[in-house]
Amino acid sequence: MTEPRKYLRPRDTRFRRLHFPAVALLLLSVLSACALISNYDPTSYQNATNLKAEALLLVEKAKDPPNLHAAAIESLQLKLLQAYEYERGKGDPNRITVEQWKLLSDPEGALLGGFLKKWKGENKGQSDAFLKGLSKNVGEAFDQIIKLESSKVKN
Repeated sequence: MTEPRKYLRPRDTRFRRLHFPAVALLLLSVLSACALISNYDPTSYQNATNLKAEALLLVEKAKDPPNLHAAAIESLQLKLLQAYEYERGKGDPNRITVEQWKLLSDPEGALLGGFLKKWKGENKGQSDAFLKGLSKNVGEAFDQIIKLESSKVKN
């Protein structure tokens, strides 16, 4: 009599038993990650790209005293606040974008919000070297917001 063939070796079933839960958990994590970040929003993208151009243009003008550009400063501060509130209104899945806008517009921070406060507080034009570094940092901060938005899932 011949021995019956074994189609599954004991080691194979043990492997499946140990790794199936891990694979299922990984798959569940990947699928649920889609809900952890909001979907692409063309309004958010447009806000970021428009405000980047407007902010960098105003930074270039900061060689002058701020009173010459008071209306533009107030307008930019309002638009930054509006963009922040728009993103915040999307709820928890948009938390990362909200934090980026908060960092960019924070009047106590080292980016655009802090610069606008400094410029108005000092009431004088800023140096070329300072403005060049600031422009680079502000541009990169906006680029991060724009990249994040453009990488979101499009409906």
